Amino acid sequence: MSKVLLALLVGCFIGMVIGAWLGYKLNIGRDRRAEFNEAIEPIRTALMKDEPITEQDISIVIAKLGRDGKAVLNTYRKVYQPKMLLSEKMLKKDVYGKVKCTKEEYLQSKQLRKEAMASLLVKCKHR
Repeated sequence: MSKVLLALLVGCFIGMVIGAWLGYKLNIGRDRRAEFNEAIEPIRTALMKDEPITEQDISIVIAKLGRDGKAVLNTYRKVYQPKMLLSEKMLKKDVYGKVKCTKEEYLQSKQLRKEAMASLLVKCKHR
């Protein structure tokens, strides 16, 4: 067998191994991306409908995603939750639940809620 034919066979074999490995890695990435998008969809839907997110909603996502959901959890605890609590404090309510605050406080509270939801929505974007 000539050296050219041997080099061609070795090159084809190496190319086939690299191609199989690359296809395997890309397939795993596609599956993880689809799993992430499926797990995060309830939170995205709630945020787009302007509904509040609870710790239980986030824990369901973490249970499904594991380490891939840590960024969502960190954003929830460090940005979303404090801003939502501050927003609620700004809206002073009487014993009947009616809001008693100034217009500026109300607008500032709405802006805080909007920023909190936007920050969580950024972490929950589809991959």
